[in-house]
Amino acid sequence: MIAIENIRHISLDVWMTLIRSNPAYKQLRAEEFRKYFRLNEHSPATVEAAIREVDVLVNDMNEVTGRNVHTFEIYLLCLHKLGRDVKGITAEQLTGCYATLEELWTQYPPVPLYNNLNTLFANIRATGRTISLLSNTGFIQGAALRSIMERFGWAQYFSFQLYSDETGHSKPAPQFFAQLLEKARYLHGAVLSPAQIWHLGDNPLADVEGASNAGMSASLTTFDKQPLDQLLQLAAFDHAK
Repeated sequence: MIAIENIRHISLDVWMTLIRSNPAYKQLRAEEFRKYFRLNEHSPATVEAAIREVDVLVNDMNEVTGRNVHTFEIYLLCLHKLGRDVKGITAEQLTGCYATLEELWTQYPPVPLYNNLNTLFANIRATGRTISLLSNTGFIQGAALRSIMERFGWAQYFSFQLYSDETGHSKPAPQFFAQLLEKARYLHGAVLSPAQIWHLGDNPLADVEGASNAGMSASLTTFDKQPLDQLLQLAAFDHAK
């Protein structure tokens, strides 16, 4: 049970907590990846399956090591999975592929899971509490996620955003949560205790266990069973009044 009256800062996961991928983007991503690297010997479905398998693998690797597998390394793993000799791939090709896929991502942006977050975020900030993001990244980097937060009108409510490709650490690594605590203390002072930070996310290991091990308050949120907007309602009014 969260002692909400003691919470001063709220930390949120991003994927499957605030947003989900656009289904059209995932299909088109595979087609563009196939075209860009001239993987004509493979069907789009085969490329999509390889990307999906590598995505799951990299997510697991990041959670086990606490480090961050770079997007370009993910591309190379996909190409290796599809039988391509990665020694023939250049840095310029990897950069160009990311630019192509990011542009596609902006055309088919992720979908917000809730339609009332702007009001909730504004009400939470009105209580004096602050909000931030703490997210592992993979195919999409932090800079692109920042742009989508602006696009949805959410960025104005976030005091800071932490992404694994920028910090070098992934949840549930204690170093990542330590950076969260450091930045939250910059806002509220050194007296802020970890327990006064409430982290919410959809991953029992990366989010709940990671935050709990750091001494923070933590809640698992899922769209169907523990919706984020219902949980955030607890912090949307001043309990001191």
